[in-house]
Amino acid sequence: MRRLAVIPSDPIKAYLDAGLGETWLREYYNPGKIFDEVYLLSPLEENNPDLAGMRVIKTKGRQLRKRLRRLHIDVVRAYGGFWACDMACNNKISGVPVVVSVHDTNPEKLHDSIKRADIVFSVSNIVNELVLAKFNNRENAWILPNRINFDEMRPYSREETVDLDRLYPFKHRIIHIGRKTRQKNLDTLIRSLRILGKDYCLIAAGRGRADEFAGLAKDSGVSGRCFFIESINNKELARYYSWADCMCNPSRWEGFGIIFIEALACAGVIVTSDIAPMNEYIRHMFNGLLVRDYEDPQALARMIRIACDDEKIRQALRFNSRASVEKFEKSRIDTLESGYYKRILNMKENNAFVTPVHKKIAWRINESVKNLAMSVMKG
Repeated sequence: MRRLAVIPSDPIKAYLDAGLGETWLREYYNPGKIFDEVYLLSPLEENNPDLAGMRVIKTKGRQLRKRLRRLHIDVVRAYGGFWACDMACNNKISGVPVVVSVHDTNPEKLHDSIKRADIVFSVSNIVNELVLAKFNNRENAWILPNRINFDEMRPYSREETVDLDRLYPFKHRIIHIGRKTRQKNLDTLIRSLRILGKDYCLIAAGRGRADEFAGLAKDSGVSGRCFFIESINNKELARYYSWADCMCNPSRWEGFGIIFIEALACAGVIVTSDIAPMNEYIRHMFNGLLVRDYEDPQALARMIRIACDDEKIRQALRFNSRASVEKFEKSRIDTLESGYYKRILNMKENNAFVTPVHKKIAWRINESVKNLAMSVMKG
């Protein structure tokens, strides 16, 4: 029996609410059915005998070691380099590998506990470089990109999106998908809308500080052409990607940028920043348009105008888009990840993850010092 313990950074309900079904989650957490049993051990969940193919046991950090031993866990997988990484790496047991996946280039979301991981999966090369600044084992730092379902993320015809035409009756429709935060650079996009003129509207979908951006739209004189919505259900996203004249997300930074891969699979026309990781899989004028001066509304407006008005370029981009991201198709990434798990299990059989005695002693001393410091602080 092969047993996997997973520690997601978010509650499973958040994924279900976003439109990801239990079948998708079942395959996501156990690609290729490598493991016979999967346990979800998290303080964010309540006990559940079967949730997306996993047995859920509410678990706090201090309970993890005992659970891992009692359940005879073979591999621990933590999702995210912050609290889930802390929980898994600070409660390791000898011989049981801890695998941490890192998805973000924000250094605040990569805790020092990553140093104690056995294997790290990074979603892109730029994330991997961030990881290697703390994780001193390049051979065990592997790239595992995000995946998309090509059956769901596909081009839609004009006949299938006429309802969106009626909802947003403008000549050119720009969509922006993502949280309303500084990272996503929605502010520069709103300013560019004033330059583009009355034929262009913006649909910004994502949670966050909508009032702040609505205020900016009003000050910029474009509030009548800006539509701020909280979210688009995952099952509806493909229609929006296909329908919009362009998707413009001029992000200031990204870890992977799954939305760009999704939009390309839907033959969407993309305008984004000329930075990693987007420029790792988007080639300017081949399958997307890249903007170097992404903080400049004028530069952004010029590229959006090309994306929406130049039919020859639009046709070339759409022709190349879907094939350019086939390597991220779900079955291919599932195969890659299941292959990684097979490799890890083979390493485990060869005792690659047995902790040397001197490291055990050092960790116990560090834990004792931390506990003593906490006791003194509590006073």
